Formats: sequence, C-alpha cells, structure tokens
Amino acid sequence: MQSRLRQVIAIDGPAASGKSSVARELARRLGFLYVNSGAMYRAITWHVLRGGIAPADTAAIAGATTAATIGCNLGDNECRVLVDNADVTAHLRDDNVNRAVSQVSAVPAVRELVTEKLRAYGRTHDLVVEGRDIGSVVFPDTPYKFYIDASPEVRLRRRAAEGQFDEIASRDRADSSRQAAPLTVAADAYVIDTSAMTIDEVVDSILARLREKDVPIMAPGESTAPRKMNFYYWLGYHGSRVLAQLFFGFRILHRERMIQRGPVIVAMNHQSYFDPPLAGNACDRAIYFLAKKSLMNVPILRWLLPKLNVIPVDLEGNDRSALKALIRILRARECALVFPEGSRTPHGQLQSALPGLGFVIAKTRAPVVPMRIFGAFDAWPIGGKIRLGHKITIVVGEPIHFSDADLQNIGRDAYAQLSQRVMDAIGSIELPQSARQRDDVARPNAPMIVRE
Repeated sequence: MQSRLRQVIAIDGPAASGKSSVARELARRLGFLYVNSGAMYRAITWHVLRGGIAPADTAAIAGATTAATIGCNLGDNECRVLVDNADVTAHLRDDNVNRAVSQVSAVPAVRELVTEKLRAYGRTHDLVVEGRDIGSVVFPDTPYKFYIDASPEVRLRRRAAEGQFDEIASRDRADSSRQAAPLTVAADAYVIDTSAMTIDEVVDSILARLREKDVPIMAPGESTAPRKMNFYYWLGYHGSRVLAQLFFGFRILHRERMIQRGPVIVAMNHQSYFDPPLAGNACDRAIYFLAKKSLMNVPILRWLLPKLNVIPVDLEGNDRSALKALIRILRARECALVFPEGSRTPHGQLQSALPGLGFVIAKTRAPVVPMRIFGAFDAWPIGGKIRLGHKITIVVGEPIHFSDADLQNIGRDAYAQLSQRVMDAIGSIELPQSARQRDDVARPNAPMIVRE
C-alpha cells in the first residue's frame, strides 16, 4: 500500500527507446531525483553472476537477493546503486550482465525488492523514474505516466552507438512475456514515439503534459530559451551553410540527436578550416569555439572572432586558461565545440585524442554529442588549396552521458581515457551507404585512428 506519495513521474519503455536520456533531462529541468530502475536490476544481476549463480536458477537468485543489502546512494539528483555498500556502477554494462539481466529481472523476488525500494524513495523524494513497469506496477496511482517508444531499427542503432550489441527483438520478447510485471503500456500512459524526435522535443512534449497537471516545470533560475545569436554570429551561421551547400553539397545527418538546451560539448574530428563554422550548423543556438591564439594577431580577426564566440588557445603549450574558459561556458549552461585531436589531421585519418577534453568533462559533467565530418579534408586539406565540388557531410552521433563511475578516478590518465572514449565514439560514426554512394566518398569499414 503506497502512502504519502510525492510527485513521481513514471517513464516506461523498451530498451534503447531513449527513455534514459529523456528521464535524466526531465529530472534536471524539474529539479527532481532521477532513478533508473534498470540500474537496480543490473546491479542485482551482477551480484548474482559474481556469486556463480546461473540466471535460470530462480531459487538461488531469490536467496542471494534477499541476503544482499541493496540500496541507493542519493546524490547530485541521481541514484547510484549499492550492493552490500559497494558501488557497482562500473559493472552495470558488462557483457555478461547485458545477456542475463532480462532473465534475472524476471524473478518475482527480484522485482518485489526493487519495487519496494522505489516506493520507499517515492515517499520521501520527488522522482523521475524510468523502467518497464513503473507506471503499470510500481507507481500505478501516479497521474504522471509516459511510455517512450521507437522503431526497432532506431533502437538497434542507438544500442550500437552505446557499444551494446544485444538483440533488441529477443530482449523485447523477454521483457513483454515474463510473468512478473511484464513490459506493458499503462492504460492511462501518454505514449510518445521518439524515432524522429530529439531529446529536447520529447522532454518538451512531456513538460507540456505536466504543465496541464500543474507540475512546476522549471528548476529555479532555468531558462527555456537558448541564448540568441548576435548579428555577426547569425550572419556567419546562415552564410556558411548556404555557401557550403552551394559549393560542397553540404548536409548534416541526424541533427535530431543534438542536445539543444543546457550545457553540452560538441566533439568532432578536425579535417580543415571549414570544420568550426559547419559544425555550428548542427545547433539551433550559438556555440563557442576554440581557435589558435595566433589568429588574434590579425587586426580584423582580433575584432571579429570574439563576436563569433571564439576562445583563443595556445597550441604551442598547455593552455589551461582556455580549458578554464570552456568550463565557465559549460557551467553557464552554454554549448562548446571541441576538437579532441587538438589540431587538423595532416593525412585525412583520425588521430588520438588529447586529455584536455577529458579534463573539461570531469570538471563539468557535461554530456558530449560526438560528430564526424566527411569530405572536408578533400575539399581543403592542410597546406593545400580549396577544391570545389567535393561533398562535405556531418553525421551527428548519439549523445554520451558520463556517470560518477566514469569520473571517480581523477587524474591525467583518467582524462586521457575520457577523451579517447569520445574519440572512439567519433570513429564509430559511419557515413550511411546511401550518402557514401551519393557523395562518392570511399571510407574503410573500420576507421583508423592514428596514435602518435
């Protein structure tokens, strides 16, 4: 029996439907606590497998779950799962956990424990909870129920972008056919198909529904509108796109993946001088750029570049002032473009990432949207001349959200690993076959990253 229920927003949906990104952003906007029920099931699965218990041994799983102490460490408006007081966040996406979580989470004793924990949090906190039975079983009395879905093709692509390759169809069958709390759409849930929607569009849709129910929408001091572009930025923003479309057939694919509000790092490979202005076209708002400090020696650029949100960087040394400027920008909830490689590629291939990006991620916890530009090196190679007619395409990847586990070991090695993780995400982005044929761009199936 539920009592003294605070405001609980239930976000249900199948794997890779986008509910995690939506729920996290929704909680941030509302100032609610974000709880991922799936993380609790994954933590229990990890605990069971570590004990050598087979996923099919329901009795042993029930016993191990009852004997363990499962809890949450509530901090930074997010719930981190503890098993016997140990934080297991780093193991939640292990391959063996991915394979077994559906089977373990179907055990009634496991579901009863997680349901009890979630309801306890709902009596003391305003929550945004995501899962598969939150609205139908865990919080059936909440009036704020949403079901997030997407086509199997889109969900499979999103899963692959996260480095996960489990079978979506079999996962759906397992979640929908289990006897204990199967995945289902609550009768009074509002269903949203996110296949062709951005995260912000989905969140805005949910907020519109919540506004009708008198839920306070904004966290204190939050602004709903992105900062407006100044005249010079607006001119460069539209002018660069028109000229690039005219002379290079420029296109941006999957622009709907861009995070258009709040702090975000846009990370892209660096092929030519075309990259910064073209990358800016992936956003609806003005973004900040890094550029060589030596450009400020040119009088006209010294006047113009600050109006285009350019931050001068000393590429000859370790300019921490530029990194600190980026941190200030992100803490002001703005968007910044970063090239993890640090400089343009001399050969057209991807290079290793520098640790500076990891430092900024660790200090700001800002999500990263990886992007990859194709064709810019052919259009304007380093040390070469502009060559018209080469097609330029930018493909936007799936956003990367970093957990506390990703950031717990602060140091240069950890910064380098964070940067390289982003660079690897960029390297995994491929030009769709249809676009490759259209643009006549030949790329290897496994993009090479040159490590210097």
